[in-house]
Amino acid sequence: MASEMVMRSRRVSALIIMATLLTTNCLAVFSTNGFASSELYSTSGTYTVIDGLDLDGGHLYFGNFDKIRSLNLSDNSVTVVGNVGPNAGNSIMARHAGLTYTAFGTSYNSPYPYSMGYIDSTGTYHEQLEEDGIYDAAVNSQGDCFIVANPDALGSKIFSYDWDSGTTTLVADIGGYSGGLAFDNTGNLYYADQGISGSRDGSILMFTAAQVAVGGLDIGDAYSTFDITARFIGFDEEGLFYAATDYGATLSSYDIENQSLINEIAYGSIGKFLLDGDSIYAVDTDWSNYYSTIQMITVPEPATAAMLSFAFMWLRRRRG
Repeated sequence: MASEMVMRSRRVSALIIMATLLTTNCLAVFSTNGFASSELYSTSGTYTVIDGLDLDGGHLYFGNFDKIRSLNLSDNSVTVVGNVGPNAGNSIMARHAGLTYTAFGTSYNSPYPYSMGYIDSTGTYHEQLEEDGIYDAAVNSQGDCFIVANPDALGSKIFSYDWDSGTTTLVADIGGYSGGLAFDNTGNLYYADQGISGSRDGSILMFTAAQVAVGGLDIGDAYSTFDITARFIGFDEEGLFYAATDYGATLSSYDIENQSLINEIAYGSIGKFLLDGDSIYAVDTDWSNYYSTIQMITVPEPATAAMLSFAFMWLRRRRG
């Protein structure tokens, strides 16, 4: 009888934990396996969305239509740090030497011309570069910036970007639709190839640090690590790989060496995301109502994850 009471108590506790996690999520993000999410900021009611995301000094920097905003993570206060004028949406947000770098569309007309530059301390935007279809940026451990753009139809290219001059140098000519960039802890560059319809499927490609340093690369020089199609990608401090797959519908973590799924973390319409210790910051967009939220997804403690797994197993047995 005592053992039955203990088991019932554990089942109730597990169900309470699961119910709490299910009810604390906002918008379309639905965190599982012990990952709980909370909303930090929303553009609901403005008919605008959030693009680009970076973290610096306890602040999240992001683009919201014609403005660049900063969200203070200590109190969730939001300030405007710059104005880039009417545009078709920001694609890149990167902080360097106290400046906020951004790329944004200047027209809705194909091939979607973009301007890239920085916001100074007065909130003034300084253009450094014009390029079509700028999609994502990544910074390596040495502080070097790389961007991916699509200057030609199905002509995705990776460039190194000089912070000071805004000049670019071609690193790799990939082709296909542009996808996300990320560096691992050893300086290898990963690219989320979204493929070419009817020609090749999407996969996660890798160029070694040595290859990136030399440049002059094409898709034939890349190493294929995963046969998944992802929008944005990233690595945490422990080297685990994360990807927003299915056109952002699912955010998952992977063991990249064994090419195996570790966790499906969240479901929604997930754009840019950042990894910071035990927190994941992600932009989630409701395209039906045209607004975005910034979600903070918390990585669970091992005991919580184990308890939640027990709850799911118990529910499956009950349904069976």
